[in-house]
Amino acid sequence: MPSRFSDAYAELQAGLASNEFSVDEEWRKLISRARKLVCDDGFNAAEASLVEDLRTTVAKRNGAGEAEAVVLFEGAGEGPNGGVVDGRMARRLGALKTLRHTYFLKRFGAHKIWIVSIPRSFPDWPHNALKGDPGQVTSRLNDRRERFSLEDRRNLSHASQEALKWVHKAMIVAANPQRGGHRSLIAKWFADRNTREADLFAMAGTLNVGLKKIAWTLKSALLIYTDSVSERAIQANAGAEAFVWEDRLDVVYVEDEFFGHENTLKGLTNWARILVHEVSHGEVGTKDHAYEWQGMSPRAITAAKAIENADSWAWFCADCAGALTNGVIQYTLAR
Repeated sequence: MPSRFSDAYAELQAGLASNEFSVDEEWRKLISRARKLVCDDGFNAAEASLVEDLRTTVAKRNGAGEAEAVVLFEGAGEGPNGGVVDGRMARRLGALKTLRHTYFLKRFGAHKIWIVSIPRSFPDWPHNALKGDPGQVTSRLNDRRERFSLEDRRNLSHASQEALKWVHKAMIVAANPQRGGHRSLIAKWFADRNTREADLFAMAGTLNVGLKKIAWTLKSALLIYTDSVSERAIQANAGAEAFVWEDRLDVVYVEDEFFGHENTLKGLTNWARILVHEVSHGEVGTKDHAYEWQGMSPRAITAAKAIENADSWAWFCADCAGALTNGVIQYTLAR
């Protein structure tokens, strides 16, 4: 059954709470730090070095001739003895495997994000995928073919910061709608033929409040990017770029088409557009009344729907930041 990352995160916490991990001093220290990293409201940035130190420990023991599965079994407090892996053991193994593939990325200023890049052979979150047949469990523990490559992770980090830059520019516009240039930007993306001056100022107020929430999430150091691991086997998100899923934590699920080439916008500009779109769902409660490719001119979908529309918010932010050409704007609003 498909499950959210927040559910997997709760299992991660449960796994780390076990007292059955290895008593080896190096592992004992790592597990103690892992418990401080995995907090109730998300990963603790102050303990971010744990994930790199865990990878270093695994790599060091790999270099000494131990397969990754053997190393992780040892850390979890039990050798791969050929028996069926039960739920308790799977939680401990899952905790180690999840953190071994978790990354903390920092760019300029206070911008920090988390990326959980579970290897591609996993058909479900690790606490479920590592139960049962020991051969299959060993194979999955040895898998290092991560869902997001190094380049993907760098691009996500860059896109997240670009999205934050856009939102900051849009906040300036929304906070001062009386300025002529600001007023026209808001009207372009949100006003229809029936919109009055008072309506426009009300829209600006709505935007200003919502944009502050989006900005906070993008720079909170709590935002997590992953894919919907529990839905991989059923191809539920084929063709999807990204989505949010009413998680308890701040999570954006990044799918195969995120880095696709079928959009009007390309590369970094499109990636930032997707992230603003998705975070607006989670923080503002925007809807998908219309996507750019369907036509989202406020005169076509109405002002009432435009101010609720996630793609309208994203394109407005891009426009405020000067990320769109006049030709692209005209093409988008003419549909």
